Amino acid sequence: METKRGAERVSFREAVAQESIRCREALPLQHRIFSYLDRGFYAHQVRRLFNIFGQENCLILLNEDLRTNHQITLRSVFDFLKVDPSFVPPEASVFEHEYDQGIEPELFRKLMDLFYFDIKQLERLLSRDLSSWSESSP
Repeated sequence: METKRGAERVSFREAVAQESIRCREALPLQHRIFSYLDRGFYAHQVRRLFNIFGQENCLILLNEDLRTNHQITLRSVFDFLKVDPSFVPPEASVFEHEYDQGIEPELFRKLMDLFYFDIKQLERLLSRDLSSWSESSP
Protein backbone atom coordinates (compact mmCIF):
# COMPACT_ATOMS: atom_id res chain seq x y z
CA MET A 1 0.00 0.00 0.00
CA GLU A 2 2.76 2.44 0.92
CA THR A 3 4.59 1.58 -2.30
CA LYS A 4 1.46 2.37 -4.32
CA ARG A 5 1.15 5.67 -2.43
CA GLY A 6 4.76 6.51 -3.26
CA ALA A 7 5.80 6.61 0.40
CA GLU A 8 7.87 3.41 0.26
CA ARG A 9 10.79 3.09 -2.12
CA VAL A 10 12.52 -0.06 -0.90
CA SER A 11 11.48 -3.71 -1.12
CA PHE A 12 9.39 -5.20 1.66
CA ARG A 13 12.36 -7.35 2.74
CA GLU A 14 14.56 -4.25 2.99
CA ALA A 15 11.82 -2.23 4.76
CA VAL A 16 11.44 -4.95 7.40
CA ALA A 17 15.21 -5.20 7.86
CA GLN A 18 15.55 -1.41 8.26
CA GLU A 19 12.44 -0.79 10.35
CA SER A 20 14.19 -0.15 13.66
CA ILE A 21 16.55 2.36 12.06
CA ARG A 22 13.88 4.12 10.00
CA CYS A 23 11.49 4.42 12.95
CA ARG A 24 13.88 5.84 15.56
CA GLU A 25 12.57 9.37 15.04
CA ALA A 26 9.05 8.30 16.03
CA LEU A 27 9.99 6.65 19.33
CA PRO A 28 8.29 5.98 21.69
CA LEU A 29 5.36 6.00 19.24
CA GLN A 30 5.01 4.00 16.06
CA HIS A 31 6.12 5.58 12.82
CA ARG A 32 3.02 6.33 10.74
CA ILE A 33 4.40 4.67 7.61
CA PHE A 34 7.42 2.50 8.34
CA SER A 35 6.27 0.51 11.41
CA TYR A 36 5.33 -2.58 9.41
CA LEU A 37 6.35 -5.14 12.03
CA ASP A 38 5.54 -3.11 15.12
CA ARG A 39 1.97 -2.45 13.98
CA GLY A 40 1.57 -6.16 13.18
CA PHE A 41 1.46 -7.16 16.85
CA TYR A 42 -2.31 -7.01 17.25
CA ALA A 43 -2.81 -8.78 20.58
CA HIS A 44 -1.34 -5.90 22.59
CA GLN A 45 -3.44 -3.36 20.69
CA VAL A 46 -6.66 -5.36 21.17
CA ARG A 47 -5.92 -6.00 24.86
CA ARG A 48 -5.41 -2.27 25.33
CA LEU A 49 -8.75 -1.49 23.67
CA PHE A 50 -10.49 -4.05 25.88
CA ASN A 51 -8.87 -2.58 29.00
CA ILE A 52 -9.93 0.96 28.09
CA PHE A 53 -13.42 0.35 26.72
CA GLY A 54 -14.36 -3.12 28.00
CA GLN A 55 -14.52 -6.15 25.75
CA GLU A 56 -18.31 -5.94 25.53
CA ASN A 57 -18.00 -2.47 23.99
CA CYS A 58 -15.59 -3.51 21.24
CA LEU A 59 -16.24 -5.28 17.96
CA ILE A 60 -13.09 -6.57 16.33
CA LEU A 61 -13.42 -7.40 12.64
CA LEU A 62 -10.97 -9.08 10.32
CA ASN A 63 -10.23 -7.79 6.84
CA GLU A 64 -10.82 -11.22 5.39
CA ASP A 65 -14.32 -11.31 6.89
CA LEU A 66 -15.23 -8.04 5.24
CA ARG A 67 -13.79 -9.24 1.95
CA THR A 68 -15.27 -12.74 1.88
CA ASN A 69 -18.47 -12.26 3.91
CA HIS A 70 -19.19 -8.61 3.28
CA GLN A 71 -22.95 -8.55 3.97
CA ILE A 72 -22.73 -10.84 7.01
CA THR A 73 -19.90 -8.77 8.46
CA LEU A 74 -21.81 -5.54 7.91
CA ARG A 75 -24.85 -7.11 9.56
CA SER A 76 -22.73 -7.95 12.62
CA VAL A 77 -21.59 -4.31 12.76
CA PHE A 78 -25.18 -3.09 12.51
CA ASP A 79 -26.32 -5.54 15.19
CA PHE A 80 -23.48 -4.42 17.45
CA LEU A 81 -24.45 -0.77 16.93
CA LYS A 82 -28.15 -1.59 17.29
CA VAL A 83 -29.00 -0.26 13.82
CA ASP A 84 -32.55 -0.89 12.65
CA PRO A 85 -32.53 -4.54 11.44
CA SER A 86 -34.59 -3.61 8.37
CA PHE A 87 -31.74 -1.44 7.07
CA VAL A 88 -30.02 -3.02 4.08
CA PRO A 89 -26.80 -1.35 2.96
CA PRO A 90 -26.20 -0.84 -0.74
CA GLU A 91 -23.91 -3.30 -2.47
CA ALA A 92 -20.34 -2.10 -2.46
CA SER A 93 -16.99 -3.28 -3.68
CA VAL A 94 -14.20 -3.58 -1.17
CA PHE A 95 -10.53 -4.32 -1.59
CA GLU A 96 -10.43 -3.41 -5.26
CA HIS A 97 -6.71 -2.69 -5.24
CA GLU A 98 -4.35 -5.42 -6.29
CA TYR A 99 -1.15 -5.62 -4.30
CA ASP A 100 1.97 -7.59 -5.05
CA GLN A 101 1.56 -10.71 -2.96
CA GLY A 102 5.05 -11.97 -3.75
CA ILE A 103 6.73 -12.45 -0.40
CA GLU A 104 9.72 -14.73 -0.36
CA PRO A 105 9.12 -18.04 1.46
CA GLU A 106 12.14 -17.52 3.74
CA LEU A 107 10.91 -14.08 4.82
CA PHE A 108 7.38 -15.45 5.28
CA ARG A 109 8.70 -18.16 7.63
CA LYS A 110 10.68 -15.57 9.62
CA LEU A 111 7.62 -13.37 9.97
CA MET A 112 5.49 -16.33 11.07
CA ASP A 113 8.10 -17.16 13.71
CA LEU A 114 8.10 -13.54 14.85
CA PHE A 115 4.30 -13.25 15.06
CA TYR A 116 3.49 -16.81 16.21
CA PHE A 117 2.88 -16.07 19.90
CA ASP A 118 1.06 -12.82 19.14
CA ILE A 119 -1.32 -14.68 16.82
CA LYS A 120 -1.94 -17.30 19.53
CA GLN A 121 -2.71 -14.55 22.07
CA LEU A 122 -5.02 -12.86 19.59
CA GLU A 123 -6.86 -16.15 18.99
CA ARG A 124 -7.56 -16.36 22.73
CA LEU A 125 -8.62 -12.71 22.97
CA LEU A 126 -11.01 -12.97 20.02
CA SER A 127 -12.05 -16.60 20.53
CA ARG A 128 -11.24 -17.22 16.86
CA ASP A 129 -9.12 -19.65 14.94
CA LEU A 130 -6.50 -17.65 13.06
CA SER A 131 -4.45 -20.61 11.81
CA SER A 132 -5.19 -19.53 8.23
CA TRP A 133 -2.86 -16.59 8.78
CA SER A 134 0.15 -18.87 9.14
CA GLU A 135 -1.04 -21.34 6.52
CA SER A 136 -1.27 -18.66 3.83
CA SER A 137 2.15 -19.29 2.40
CA PRO A 138 3.33 -17.04 -0.41
